[in-house]
Amino acid sequence: MNKFLGLVAALAVTTGVCAQTVVPAKKDSTVHELKEVNVTSKYYKRYKIDRSSNSLKLVTPMLELPQNIQAVDQSILTDQQAININESVTRNVSGAIRNNTADFYGPFIFMRGAAINTLRNGVDLSMIYYGPTPEDVGIMDRVEFIKGPAGFVNSVGDPAGSFNVVTKQPSGMTSNNVNFTTGSFNLYRLSADLDGRLDSANKWQYRLNVIGQKAKSFQKFAFNDKILIDPVLKYNINSHSFISGEYIYQRQQFEQYLLTVFTPNGFAAQPIDFSIADPNKKPVNAHENNAFLTYHNSFSRHWQLNIKGTFAQDNLDGNYFFVSAYDKTKPNFIPRRVTYERFKTDVYALQMFLNGSFQTGNVSHQLLAGFDINHKHLLAYSGYNDKKANQTLYPLDVNNPVYGISFDPNEKQGALSDIATNKSAIAYYAGYLQDELGFLQNKFRLTIAARLTSARSSVSIPTNSAVSDLVVTPRIGLSYSLLPDFTAYALLDQTYTPQSGISASGGVFEPLKGKNVEAGFKKDWGEGKWNTAISVYYITRDNIIVSDPLTNLQSQIGQTKSRGIEFDLKGELVKDLNVVINYAYTDSYISDDANKSLIGLSSPYRVKHIQNTWLNYKLPLRAVKGLTTSAGYQLQMGRAGRYPQDGNIDVAPIFRVDAGLGWSNEKVSINLLVNNVLNRFNYGSAWTRPVGLYAYVPYPPREFRLSIGYKF
Repeated sequence: MNKFLGLVAALAVTTGVCAQTVVPAKKDSTVHELKEVNVTSKYYKRYKIDRSSNSLKLVTPMLELPQNIQAVDQSILTDQQAININESVTRNVSGAIRNNTADFYGPFIFMRGAAINTLRNGVDLSMIYYGPTPEDVGIMDRVEFIKGPAGFVNSVGDPAGSFNVVTKQPSGMTSNNVNFTTGSFNLYRLSADLDGRLDSANKWQYRLNVIGQKAKSFQKFAFNDKILIDPVLKYNINSHSFISGEYIYQRQQFEQYLLTVFTPNGFAAQPIDFSIADPNKKPVNAHENNAFLTYHNSFSRHWQLNIKGTFAQDNLDGNYFFVSAYDKTKPNFIPRRVTYERFKTDVYALQMFLNGSFQTGNVSHQLLAGFDINHKHLLAYSGYNDKKANQTLYPLDVNNPVYGISFDPNEKQGALSDIATNKSAIAYYAGYLQDELGFLQNKFRLTIAARLTSARSSVSIPTNSAVSDLVVTPRIGLSYSLLPDFTAYALLDQTYTPQSGISASGGVFEPLKGKNVEAGFKKDWGEGKWNTAISVYYITRDNIIVSDPLTNLQSQIGQTKSRGIEFDLKGELVKDLNVVINYAYTDSYISDDANKSLIGLSSPYRVKHIQNTWLNYKLPLRAVKGLTTSAGYQLQMGRAGRYPQDGNIDVAPIFRVDAGLGWSNEKVSINLLVNNVLNRFNYGSAWTRPVGLYAYVPYPPREFRLSIGYKF
């Protein structure tokens, strides 16, 4: 840790020496409603964002917050040709990675040594076991990564942090876009983004995103077909208040939820297109319904109220091939089992929060008060937990695979409520109060806050068990403006999270409790065109849930600890050159456990060194105006496997280079990108269970994408 602090000090000194002298501006403590602004310049890139979205409940600029928040704008994702949250969105934030074991189950983003919480428009949409459906980039306005517990955002979550997908909302101006994308592995995708108003008084505004996609894969038999519709209707009641409704519907079909490869020959040993599935298997069907109803009222210059009701439900129906046994006497054959699943999982949420500002003498106050109600339910059938399901194994020769076999799909008939093997629920109610006190003309800011959470986790199938708790989680933060564009901060925050699932003994798990201690520096450069942030942290987690790779049963270990350093740079570094550069060092390990042999081992999916770079440059050519070039790479080293029980297995680094060309004018845009230019065999999640087998999830080989857009 001393090395981390030394590096931070050195960087801080460097930043301070290089800082430009700026005449201090008079501070304005008035609460302002943050509205979306459309910039129509064809070359404009919003790589740097100064304020968080209104859904994060904050009015203080991110530079002055005692919290590390990194926002990824849609313009970055457009340049990188990402299709959904699972496709390299994390490359734009220090220390963030994806667990790609189950891409169709949910986003499963890891940061600071643990999985982080899922928010959509500021609402906790994390679901029990399965869901929510990974968000499509076509509906995203931005993605915000909140590092640390951040109790002001939501009641629960890992102390590592959370991420918030902000969907596109009406802007009040007419802007229509249609985009067609094609690429390797028979990718065909058509999307439309229609933004406008329904009357001349601009009382009624709308936004409509529609997406259709058909795509195969580099892996045999895999595919992903989907449709998505996202209409938003907004009514401006008057100049300071509005009500809006949004409905998101997604339907997908895919071969199976995982692309995992099992082999006795070692990691990355099979051909890139090797599959454990079979073409005779029926597709898995999944769909999601998600609705938001929002009321906003800025009833004075200093006070505003927000109320939001949310519903989300995800459903899945299908089977998959998996490997959970191995016979060493038949080394080339992997025994596959067919498991059928049917899930229905949902979230009902209500949140209300009030922002206000006032003065007491020479001290300014930014007040935030609110409450959250959140109910989660899971009703599920899993053949893995059904002793009556067909246990037949279907061997596959990894050296000479034969596909197109006959097998029992193990489908279970009847109503889900009649066949369910799991019925679980989580409910919590929370109140929150935070005051940011500004001293010395708001140069020094002290944040004091606390959240009171009442939660209950319960299981009624296969057994009856419940656990309840009432917890206060305090928060204190310090932020000091060394210069108007240079800030130092420190933070002490805690979190409490009720946990779902059933233990090996049939009981409900105790809640996760965590503490985060953090400090850092933030600096704007080049008249605010680009920004840097550096932070160090130390996180303690108690009551961590882990899975036994042999029995698939879950248990709670005592404690894990994470510490690290993170650096982010975003923005227009020089004229027409937009960049994203980040680095993270993460040391996350088991610090206490009933099984003493596990103490000191790395936590699941830990990556010690992560470094990403992305560049986008508008070429200064008079003959061909609007021509851009882009390039970037992702590097992950010091990777740990999925299960600590595997010990220190040899997981190869990830290294991927991408490059592209683009052109645009007022109406038309063309963007060609080649991912994994070097055609390196990269793989994500990895483990060595069952004993004798290597399991890994490959990433795509070299691939191209071509997008053509038209604005009208």
